Amino acid sequence: MPFPYKSKKRGEVWNFGENVRFKPAEIYRPANEDELLQILARSRGRKIRVMGRLHSWSAAVETPDVLLDLRDFDSVEVIEQAGAKFARVGAGTQVKRIVSELRRLGDRTLPSLGLIDEQSIAGAIATGTHGSGRNSLSHYVRAMRVVQFDGEGKPYVRTIDSGEELLAARCSLGCMGIVVSVDLEIRPQYLIEEHFRQHKTLDEVIACEQEYPLQQFYQIPWKWNFIGQHRREVTGPEASKRYSRLFGWYFHLIFDIGMHLIILSALICRFRSLIKFLFRNIIPLFVIRNWRVIDRSERILTMQHEMFRHIEIEMFVRRSHLEGMLEWVQKLLQIASGEQDIDTSRFDEQLGVAGFQGEVDSLQGKYTHHYPICIRKVLPDETLISMTAGWDEPGYAVSLICYLHPHARDGFFQFARLLARSSIRMFGARAHWGKFNDIVADELLENYGNWARFAEQVGKADPTGVFHNDWAENLLGKKDPGE
Repeated sequence: MPFPYKSKKRGEVWNFGENVRFKPAEIYRPANEDELLQILARSRGRKIRVMGRLHSWSAAVETPDVLLDLRDFDSVEVIEQAGAKFARVGAGTQVKRIVSELRRLGDRTLPSLGLIDEQSIAGAIATGTHGSGRNSLSHYVRAMRVVQFDGEGKPYVRTIDSGEELLAARCSLGCMGIVVSVDLEIRPQYLIEEHFRQHKTLDEVIACEQEYPLQQFYQIPWKWNFIGQHRREVTGPEASKRYSRLFGWYFHLIFDIGMHLIILSALICRFRSLIKFLFRNIIPLFVIRNWRVIDRSERILTMQHEMFRHIEIEMFVRRSHLEGMLEWVQKLLQIASGEQDIDTSRFDEQLGVAGFQGEVDSLQGKYTHHYPICIRKVLPDETLISMTAGWDEPGYAVSLICYLHPHARDGFFQFARLLARSSIRMFGARAHWGKFNDIVADELLENYGNWARFAEQVGKADPTGVFHNDWAENLLGKKDPGE
């Protein structure tokens, strides 16, 4: 059976962004739990990881030994207990299938949705996938069934449904066993109203959250203003959706396809001035402002962002640090693009203390950014290590996407590593577990106050580290920096 992004000739597996490539010794696709248990029994003592739909840009999926594909674990049920309904879904089920089946089974849906719906649910929750204005999907996990090894090395299935163990399992990086099913909170299907507006300042667009709590917004590079994608939940008759299909086609043709083709064409030309011209004068014209439409949540909250290969870094900061973070992103992008005399005096003391000044200087002229910077509000999660876990104020995800060919990304990687390391130190930022986060463990974990608690639960669930890989072992070998 075919696997996503797998070379038949070389036996390699690679992810969507083609920045992670590896060659596992064996790949299995079990059809059910019995087959899975048999495979694990034969694989005792070897390193075992699970792949979802390979839409992650981190090294979380890599393994030299055994790779499992659980795409056949794709059941969706609505369960009722004590008067409350929830969904029980197979670990390999894609988010888009869950949403479709929930609608068919009773016009229900998930309480939060990410920008795309291609991921498997186990992969999405293991890395803290999130939407805008609500918590991450991990936050809504009620229970999960996982396969672990007992003291005699025999695989068995157990349920995690409470306490510290559940908080760890909700966002586990795949380190607490093989997830076979997940119980998720669900809610009645609902409608979202959406429209776009342009804003000059961050304060202006943030002020709209009171009226549009589900909004996401974009900072437009080289113009440096903001476009708000204002969203709120509404009630109303079906007739209020009369323009939604037209808007859907407009969004798909203009943004999902048209804007990306223009950007890719500019990248092929390799003219920095052309990219800047497009964002200052052309791209903003694509946005029809104040066109208000209403449609079902999954149609409004997702887009077909997977149509063109890309790589992404996403950093999370508290609301109180968002303004400084965006100013720093702007200055780094200007420096990276070769602009001269960029004033970084506001950050000089922090740069000096953190030792990044030399790296900032060496970034000059190495990378020109070419995509709107997406900013989404994410509420604090009840997990141990998702990106907003334990925060006392909302977090904001700042996402930067690169469409350069995999062989032409050196400048982006240099920019991304510096952005991640500097924002961790300067703004208490956290890197998305499922996005590009090629950062040393000491820095990556610097702002995770619950890390020791998470590592303790992982140690209990998998004392021999069979479900780890090099990436996870590097993290789990580190203690809580706050201790």
